[in-house]
Amino acid sequence: MSSGPPRRCAPDIEVVQIYASGPVSQVNSIIWPNPEFDNNITVYGPEVRALVERYLVQMMGELRALTAPDGSGGALLDAIDIVVPHQANKTMVADIAVAAGLPADRLYFNVEKMGNVSAASIPLAIYDAVREGVIDRPMRVFTPAFGAGAVGRLHGHPR
Repeated sequence: MSSGPPRRCAPDIEVVQIYASGPVSQVNSIIWPNPEFDNNITVYGPEVRALVERYLVQMMGELRALTAPDGSGGALLDAIDIVVPHQANKTMVADIAVAAGLPADRLYFNVEKMGNVSAASIPLAIYDAVREGVIDRPMRVFTPAFGAGAVGRLHGHPR
């Protein structure tokens, strides 16, 4: 709830895209606990990579289809200053992003310092990018987040 006169400045968020579907082999590609493996976590790497690739390519395609807000007539994707993706696997995400057409110099990672901190990875990476001066002014930031999700399941085990 807000009070006072309506805001007349540009919004802080221009586009929100949310995806939550796909082949079950990708969506359930991280399993915990996995009773088949002593209840430890199991990550099916090729399926995770397929999920990340599918979502990132889809997101970028949609941003290419949107017009840049500066009135230049170009694509919104081209107007993005920096990309701060989910910080799970730098090599995998960077390889997929570059193959999909994002310049490597527009990608920011801090996973080598923080590790994969799950849903906190993008906010923490943005914080670090500001602290390091990588984000040093109002910028258009693309924050693709993706994850197979840790799927907890119980297979009839007694409590």
